Amino acid sequence: MKKVFIALSAILVWTAIPAVPANAVSVGQSCAKTTLGTRVSARINKKPVIVVCRNKAGRKQWIRAAVQTITTTTTSTSTTSTTVPVNVAFTDVASQTEPTLRTFTITGKEPRTYYLNVSANYSKETPAPLILAFHSRTTNAKELLRSTSIGDFVNDMGFVLATVNGSVHEYSSWNAGTCCTPATDFKEDDVELSSLIIDSISSTYSIDPNRIWAIGHSNGGMMSYRLACDLSDKISGVAIVGGALMDDSCTPAKPVSLLHIHGDNDETIPFTGGGKFDVPDIQSSVIKPNSKFSCDTAPNEIAAQVRVNQIVWNCEHGAQTKLMNYLDNGHEWRLAYTKEILRFLFAHPRK
Repeated sequence: MKKVFIALSAILVWTAIPAVPANAVSVGQSCAKTTLGTRVSARINKKPVIVVCRNKAGRKQWIRAAVQTITTTTTSTSTTSTTVPVNVAFTDVASQTEPTLRTFTITGKEPRTYYLNVSANYSKETPAPLILAFHSRTTNAKELLRSTSIGDFVNDMGFVLATVNGSVHEYSSWNAGTCCTPATDFKEDDVELSSLIIDSISSTYSIDPNRIWAIGHSNGGMMSYRLACDLSDKISGVAIVGGALMDDSCTPAKPVSLLHIHGDNDETIPFTGGGKFDVPDIQSSVIKPNSKFSCDTAPNEIAAQVRVNQIVWNCEHGAQTKLMNYLDNGHEWRLAYTKEILRFLFAHPRK
């Protein structure tokens, strides 16, 4: 797979933004026929500025972009396992008021946001693991950071953490295949988004390509499954809490280490399948992604923790599939899960 990154300085950023005649765009002017999030260069008071098409006061109009210094990246990909198209331009802009918040805009699409936490011990000489984290339906990235405490481990364990916000159409969700609305109704391409966020972070920080992982809760866990299926050229491991595989065409190009943690009393995503989202049974979800990679025919039982059933399948290239069923728990994420996830992922880099 070939990648080409072009990072433009603030001086050159105008060449990356469509040029328009001086009188074609002005702040407050309607952009009704333009895709939301489109940025163009214009001149205001004889000075060049970046304006962006946004919804304001119930109408689409051009407004002055909050950040005038941006980085534009073009990525080119070629793979059989990802839906990311070639030559996709995007911007990844840091918030001026919230240090870890970033706005990520793919050309022609609505802006999305994520929180970027980098270990205080980061060094470009030592490639770091990267974790993408996905929240549950109707919640957000901040809530996932709070409920999982994953950010508390960034410094000590030396990884980079990108906690992504889902698309919001009435409420937040991820397009994980056949679930969940409203992201599926709007055909959000969250695989493309994830792939390009990886590209953007990897162009700024030294990231270990054999330790790029996705974790998620509920609908976010479903999203992690989808990345294992559709983005295995980049994602080497996933961890799911209370999710299920909702990608009917799961055919990863490479084996992906997979940890699934579930509560036996989960009524939202039942362990035996069905429920409000009509999910498959969890053991079927766990087995499918790596099924063509010479995994053990029969699972290996691990000495049980108290009230936890554990089974594993060993697969090619050091990949492992592991299922942990907590017999007394429900749909919630517990701190013990975060610790299990980090232990598992760090123990299974791609080989």
